[in-house]
Amino acid sequence: MRSAAKKIAAADDEQFRVIFESVSDGIFVCDASTGAFIDVNTAGCKMLGFSRAQLIGRTIDGIATGLSPFLERDAMAWFQKAQLQGPQIFEWCCKAHDEHLVWGEISLRCTKLGGRAIGLAILRDVTERKRKDAEISLQAHFDVLTGLPNRRNFDVVLLQETARSARYGSLLCLALADIDLFKIVNDTFGHQAGDAVLKSIAGLMRKSLRRSDYIARWGGEEFTLLLPETQLDVCEMLLNRLRIRISNEVIPEIGRAVTVSFGVTAFAKSDSPADLLNRVDQALYQSKQTGRDKVTKI
Repeated sequence: MRSAAKKIAAADDEQFRVIFESVSDGIFVCDASTGAFIDVNTAGCKMLGFSRAQLIGRTIDGIATGLSPFLERDAMAWFQKAQLQGPQIFEWCCKAHDEHLVWGEISLRCTKLGGRAIGLAILRDVTERKRKDAEISLQAHFDVLTGLPNRRNFDVVLLQETARSARYGSLLCLALADIDLFKIVNDTFGHQAGDAVLKSIAGLMRKSLRRSDYIARWGGEEFTLLLPETQLDVCEMLLNRLRIRISNEVIPEIGRAVTVSFGVTAFAKSDSPADLLNRVDQALYQSKQTGRDKVTKI
């Protein structure tokens, strides 16, 4: 009778192992009291590039990256949640054996096995999805050509900075820059050369202004610049310095330099973001109408 029971148990174990190894998602069996891996299936090993022997006994922090909340210091909290509240689902970023990052969607549940509390974590690789999500987010908030924040991104920052300045009475200046005669550049040298000009100007702005300043591509050949904690006269000086540097920089794709016109204004406590934008637009218009390659402040 006992022999028959052992055979049945062995058959059940073998059947479980076949199922365990045939699942395409990674399955990690953990000691719920320590967070150490007890067992892992072939898919889990392949996903992370470790052998089973390399993973058994390793704790969660050994492969965690710090990019997700599932770390050794709060692993027990996740296990406790799973024990008290039922299965937990969350995203987890870990470092594979070759150091590349793997993002996984974890489904964690706790159970008892032979009187021992264990955690059963099913890991689905979502690295490609995360990469595509990051790409979409990048395109939504940054200009693909120049790498600068785009207008949508800038609108959010402008709203935040004007609210902060209104609340604390801090200084804030807004500048609007426009590449002079840019249509002629495109018509004469072609759009690829025009793109090179835009990238060159964006790079010069990034290098020339301070880390605290915020630069964005407003659209077309226009750029916006937020200069916090700066007086209007100082902003005018900084922008003139930038303007001169740009006018002296030969762009290889067109064999000459271009010039840029600026408008700049200071935030007043009663200003809305729209007020600030309207005023800086007027300042830029004056620069364009009175000879270009200059800074006009209002």
